[in-house]
Amino acid sequence: MQRQSFLPLLNDYYQQVLIHALNPTMSLLADGLDTLTDKPVYWTYPDGSTAIMSNFASQQNFLRGLCGMTQVTGDEKWQQTAEQVTHYFLDNYCDGASGLFNWGGHRFINQQTGEIEGPASKERVHELKHHFPFYDFLHQVDAKKTEDFLHGFWASHVLDWKKLDLSRHGQYGQKPIDNVFAHYQPEPVVDPNKWPELPETVGLTFVNAATDLIYAACHYSQYTGDQHSAMWAKHLYQQFVLARNPKTGMPVYQFSSPKQREPIPEDDKLTYSWFGDRAKRQFGPEFGDIAREANALFRDCWPVVVDNPLAILLCAKKMNDPELAAAAISGIKAYFSHAWDTFDNQMIPMWNNGDDLTGYIFKRDGYYGEKGTELKRQAADPAYLLPLIRACIMSDDFELRQLMATMFARFELGLINPETLVLSEINSLTEIASPYLVFALLDLHQLTQQKSVLTLADCIANNIVKAHYHRGYFVESNQHRFARIDDPAPYSLLALEATHQGCYDQLAVQISTGGYLHGERDMNGEIKTVYDRDVIYDSLIEEA
Repeated sequence: MQRQSFLPLLNDYYQQVLIHALNPTMSLLADGLDTLTDKPVYWTYPDGSTAIMSNFASQQNFLRGLCGMTQVTGDEKWQQTAEQVTHYFLDNYCDGASGLFNWGGHRFINQQTGEIEGPASKERVHELKHHFPFYDFLHQVDAKKTEDFLHGFWASHVLDWKKLDLSRHGQYGQKPIDNVFAHYQPEPVVDPNKWPELPETVGLTFVNAATDLIYAACHYSQYTGDQHSAMWAKHLYQQFVLARNPKTGMPVYQFSSPKQREPIPEDDKLTYSWFGDRAKRQFGPEFGDIAREANALFRDCWPVVVDNPLAILLCAKKMNDPELAAAAISGIKAYFSHAWDTFDNQMIPMWNNGDDLTGYIFKRDGYYGEKGTELKRQAADPAYLLPLIRACIMSDDFELRQLMATMFARFELGLINPETLVLSEINSLTEIASPYLVFALLDLHQLTQQKSVLTLADCIANNIVKAHYHRGYFVESNQHRFARIDDPAPYSLLALEATHQGCYDQLAVQISTGGYLHGERDMNGEIKTVYDRDVIYDSLIEEA
């Protein structure tokens, strides 16, 4: 039976998004659309005013899709539209002093007026957290402005180059030092001999913010030939490696502890970083030295075990650095060796010393949740197979490959030989609908060229369409109202079509779930700091 191509569906999808999301006057795309009305989504400020969100950082997967459509179909109109949108943004929304783009977690463009906006609570600062922009395309459109951004990104987010004190927030309007990467020389920061003691920093060395810096420096080096930027990229990642638990090798969320700069308040719900390490404050009395923000692997592990390793493995390829790849792979192996329950296919909440925290009940309020919160195991995500498979393709470590093969079987996808990575059985009746799993299978097919791998990928893709393609858009479910154009689902279908046509390796590598907007909003009379993904894209039809 001949497979049915997804290209007609993708053609309709991308065309529909462009019809309803693109402002032709200013070439600004809306970040999302109402699937019931086809109208753009908007941000609602606490005072009730609204603005249609055009956040270029939340459109990078969509740009990858447009360029991919041209590569797969041969129709130049898709990439030409991507170039039009990108040119307009780069021509109008670059900060001349810092080189920073007006985009990210706290800043966007009003799609109707063209004005720069953003949630006031975050002061409209610059922030990227695991966005991993489509730099190759941006550089193709305007090399100088892209290089100026990559340079300015580091200049504005590194508070102290000697200590590698980072800020997830960068300031606009400040001209950087010329050739900033060559201006400083890397110095030792994390001393593993002092573990569990970690450096104290004013900024927060979050892995999600730091990985975007590493990714940026890697690309800057690729475009300019600047070896100093490559050196800094590796030096920054090395701090995360040095801060890992010496016994388990498990990764860290940050490589430093927030420096206490003000007396700790009596109210445990006040969790600003200037009061010191928030994990130590909330859990130190019970757990001692291991209770540090760096070591907590029970809050949100996706940045540590999916986004970061995917980005670092790609950087290692670009820089041809096997040492960098090996460091990322060892972290992936250590995490899944300790935190994955292979029997129940669940993730175990823990510190990175490997101690199981399942059932632990918080004794006090704090950054990680309210008093009385119970830590529970979570079902493993089939998306975890993407970093595992990419790591296995780059490493012949048998234990790592055995982990991946076991997880493959636990998701009832089939049987895979850990030595050869060849499938012996597939489950064509699986109901899993994961875009990341499609990418994992396509990478596996690149290695083995097995037809059965594509058969399984086709099955997953059909499940994605059934579960997530409704009213002409990709949404979480049929009951979800608003569609996010940065959703990786359509790109996974496009990548599958590219594989069937033999041009998968020409597409941009997928490593991001997309962007976000974060700021204050009135939630039923209470001002809260929220994400657009939660208050907009998670909204159900009956709730709207």
